Amino acid sequence: MNKRVLIIGPFSPGALPESFARAFEQLGHEVFRFDSDRAYFDAGLGAAYRLVRGMRKRTFWDRVNRSTIEVARCVRPQLILAVKGTYLHPETIRRLRGELGVAFANYYPDDPYIGVPWNPHKLSNQRTDLMEALRQYSRVWLWERRLVQRLAANGVAASYLPFGVDQEVFYPHAPADCVECGESHAAVFIGQHHDKRQAHIAAVHRHRVGVWGGRWDGAQRAFRGRHTIHRNPAFGSNCACLYAGAAVALNVLADHNVPGHNMRTFEVPASGGVMLATYTVEQHEFFPENEAALYYRNPGEIDDKIERVLKDPQWAARLRQQAMTIAAQHHYTERVKVVLAELAD
Repeated sequence: MNKRVLIIGPFSPGALPESFARAFEQLGHEVFRFDSDRAYFDAGLGAAYRLVRGMRKRTFWDRVNRSTIEVARCVRPQLILAVKGTYLHPETIRRLRGELGVAFANYYPDDPYIGVPWNPHKLSNQRTDLMEALRQYSRVWLWERRLVQRLAANGVAASYLPFGVDQEVFYPHAPADCVECGESHAAVFIGQHHDKRQAHIAAVHRHRVGVWGGRWDGAQRAFRGRHTIHRNPAFGSNCACLYAGAAVALNVLADHNVPGHNMRTFEVPASGGVMLATYTVEQHEFFPENEAALYYRNPGEIDDKIERVLKDPQWAARLRQQAMTIAAQHHYTERVKVVLAELAD
């Protein structure tokens, strides 16, 4: 039976809530979107400024919680899914579950036990009572098995659900030169800067890496002119084109993603790219090494891996094809089917 579904989360370009919303719609459900980021920035004078947000966070959160309740009462959904939704108070989750008598679930795409690197363009992403909030949901899905076990031990109804592919955004593209600079990149990386990513890309000496993402300006000195930092952001289908057009698409996993995976684990192969990623057992299980993806154990191996792809285009083409075939089994429509089945149980 088709449902009326309320999706809560940020709906900026490339954001995960939109992928879930589209997947529900593709399965025939009626979807309403509540953009929590927009609601937050509309919550009061100065909410667009980091300093003001720090001083008035609780006030702004209270207002967005009230807005969430009002929207849910208006929509009268048969299912509510928050994607992260850290601003939601425990009492708001309890109230909506009780008042509407529906499942209120969460897909949590980060590590709830650690902070996320400070970003002035994002909402505050942690709260002191986060565990209590997570306990109020009908179900919380996470992308990493160890986190699921840890949350379950803390009284959260947690289940494992890996990231996937939004097939409207990440679909096979034919290899082509970069539309931005006209170059044919040996390697590309798309993502926010952090020190580990900088160190791994800086270890690439024989090939030029094209880099897209926030806060990379300070890496110019470390790269010593070997790599190109693009100032324009890349989202959605633009990412897919870049992944497919490069010899390899780098996927440097943050420490909190090891030994699991991240969103790029599926997005690069789905786009027709050759993924060269930090080795993890879980990624190898999804995309077997040297059959559907490439992996490195230390950054010093990256140059040689790129060289092998460049020297053997037929082998690279087989990698791309096998990766696309596997990725097609991991669309978010399949993830949503799991969500609905587990909630039905």
